[in-house]
Amino acid sequence: MKLKNKLIIIVCIAATVSIIVSGIVLLWMLRSSMIRDAYGEAMMVSTEAFSRFESLVDRNDAEGLDARIKVVYKNDNNWRNVIYRDNEELYNLTVFTKEDLERVGYQVNTGMASTEKREELVYDDGRYVVHYKNIGGYTFYRLYDITDAYLKFRQYMLYFILISLGIIAVVLLITALVLRGILSPLSSLTEAAGNMAEGDYTKRVEVSSTDEIGVLAGRFNEMAEAVEENSRRLTESEYKKTLMMGNLSHELKTPMTAIAGYAETLLTTRLSEDQKNEALYYIYSETSRLGRLSKKMMQLLSLSDGEVVEKKKIDTKELLESISDTVSVRLKEKDIKLITEADREFILTDEDLIKDVIINLVDNSIKASSPGKRVWISIKGNALSVRDEGIGIPEEELSAVTEPFYMVDKSRSRKEGGAGLGLSIIKLIVEKLGGILRISSKVGEGTEITIENCFHAGSEE
Repeated sequence: MKLKNKLIIIVCIAATVSIIVSGIVLLWMLRSSMIRDAYGEAMMVSTEAFSRFESLVDRNDAEGLDARIKVVYKNDNNWRNVIYRDNEELYNLTVFTKEDLERVGYQVNTGMASTEKREELVYDDGRYVVHYKNIGGYTFYRLYDITDAYLKFRQYMLYFILISLGIIAVVLLITALVLRGILSPLSSLTEAAGNMAEGDYTKRVEVSSTDEIGVLAGRFNEMAEAVEENSRRLTESEYKKTLMMGNLSHELKTPMTAIAGYAETLLTTRLSEDQKNEALYYIYSETSRLGRLSKKMMQLLSLSDGEVVEKKKIDTKELLESISDTVSVRLKEKDIKLITEADREFILTDEDLIKDVIINLVDNSIKASSPGKRVWISIKGNALSVRDEGIGIPEEELSAVTEPFYMVDKSRSRKEGGAGLGLSIIKLIVEKLGGILRISSKVGEGTEITIENCFHAGSEE
């Protein structure tokens, strides 16, 4: 059963029970009031009747009084009056006996009578209140018909039932309309959730109120945004992984083909000593290339899996000297001059990661530079930059150079032993250090890579 139908049923049951309970209380109070009024009127009528009878008795002699009484009341044809003298019936046009009257009769002696509920005579759907009084040896019974009070009460009860049914119908209609408006966002939520379960994360729910359902709709939209964003990231990640694996396979294919080719040549062809040495050199060279590629892939994976960053205070001068020593051989091979500068004595960062960043950047600059050029390493404030005078990067390729295996000049990169992983590793390291990577370059003028917020200035004490 739908929630709307459940709520309608609950509201209708609550309204019905409330109306019935309040109606029963009101009807009981109304009935009690009507019966008391009827008893009060019966008392007044009986008192007047007793007064007239006393006058009749006082005005006539004892002789012939019985006959006079019969004549008076028979002429009036008043069936509500019953008169007994001693136990002898003198006047009675009713079907009730003296025993019936005595059983329910209320004696009036002082002119005061109770209006509280008491036993009544019931005959042929009629209901009667009986008062009596002993007057001069006579017992005068006065019957008062209160049937109208009960009939009116039944009419009122019928009106109450009809009105209650009308109220319940109106409540049912209003409830249905109100709940339809209130719960309509839930239908939209259900539809959107169904679309999301089927893989469509673009569906949003209109927030038309500020109540709990409106808040729920807003939270659902936020959740849908987060799910859509995560799905997009996962899709991109899977695509990048697929692309990276494809590129990795392609990068492995070239050295493996060379190794297999030279090995086959050594096994099947008679070669001179120089030719054998040359073949072995190529095998060694390509094997080294595979080793470097494997090392960089492992580093890339370890960074992606969440390698712990351990920041500590590092002497800036010692750091730059260590990096200069590491790349000195490469600098001499290409006759490149390295210039270092820093305005901080100490920095706070992860030493191993920041070394990897700078060495990779300098290595890229050396590869991109021709002999006699210069490379600068600069640490100023909270920023690190590496600048060269190399061939530069075309503007349209700047956004792609940090993708794994992406190489601007593939032939030159392979010749230099590169695989297009350096900047990918640098990007991951910078992200782990909480920094921002910026690349600016002009073809033929050089490239400058700046990393902001990758470390904090340490204490100089």
